[in-house]
Amino acid sequence: MILIVTSKRDGHVDAVAKHISETRVPWVRINIEDFATNVEVDVHPTKGAGRLFVKDSGKEVMLEDIGAVWYRKPDPVAVQHFEIGDPAALDYVEAEFNEVVHGLYALLDRAYWINNPLRTRIAHRKLLQLKTAAKVGFAVPQTIVTNRPAAALDFAHQVNGDLAIKSLGAICVTRMEAEQARQYGIFTRRITDNEMKEHRDKIGHMPTLFQEFIEKEAELRITCVGDEVFACEIRGRPGDVTNDDYRFDTPNLPHEAVERPDLTDRMHAYMKAFGLHFGCFDFIVPKGGGEPVFLEMNPNGQWLWVQLRTGQDIG
Repeated sequence: MILIVTSKRDGHVDAVAKHISETRVPWVRINIEDFATNVEVDVHPTKGAGRLFVKDSGKEVMLEDIGAVWYRKPDPVAVQHFEIGDPAALDYVEAEFNEVVHGLYALLDRAYWINNPLRTRIAHRKLLQLKTAAKVGFAVPQTIVTNRPAAALDFAHQVNGDLAIKSLGAICVTRMEAEQARQYGIFTRRITDNEMKEHRDKIGHMPTLFQEFIEKEAELRITCVGDEVFACEIRGRPGDVTNDDYRFDTPNLPHEAVERPDLTDRMHAYMKAFGLHFGCFDFIVPKGGGEPVFLEMNPNGQWLWVQLRTGQDIG
């Protein structure tokens, strides 16, 4: 049995499920936000066994029969439908459901995961990513994380040029203001020495990640699924913010399937270091040539748009 853990809004599942169905291997999808209303649970922890019944698909799952788990992007368990007047009590119910879900993940540690969420949580840490990338032999940009203006300015002087500023975690945080959603966050962008000096007082508000800015020809988005490697080259528009970060206008930039066998062994060594079977790597191809520079690796990244743009059958 293959278990797919995701959410209703995830469009990636259909691109894979059709292939699983062709093999006649049984599989079941659980949208975690519906767990409270859609899943019956009987678990015997001391035996490591149990039963899940998924109401919408009518599928019964025995925990001991689950051999593989594809963990995508589940949303939190929704409990708002319960008629509980005390908000604190509702919070408690939600916390217990989340503990059950994470407990089931832990009981399935013997299964083949893409990827185990406990390992994914560690692998998402950008500071450890850079250390691991350097350890396996990737070129990495000089980097500092600091909330001291003097340290940031000294670093800018050391790299003899402009810096790149980027977020450490989430791309953005959304907040409702006057019935409108406002997003706060940072895509990667170039900041000049003058900008650093002008806004130096803001550096003390939070630890910020600064890197040497590297002029680039293109970016590489490389998706690794087990031993399979799917490399895509994305080119921004010169003189445009997309040349700092393609995410500013991904749909309108050229994508090309390429081969990068020079990076394969190191990517697999990186994934092995974290115990992962899947990862989406981002590299810079420096202007004028040279070794691609590692930026980050998303252990639960999006890839369907690459498949649609390049024809690579990642699914």
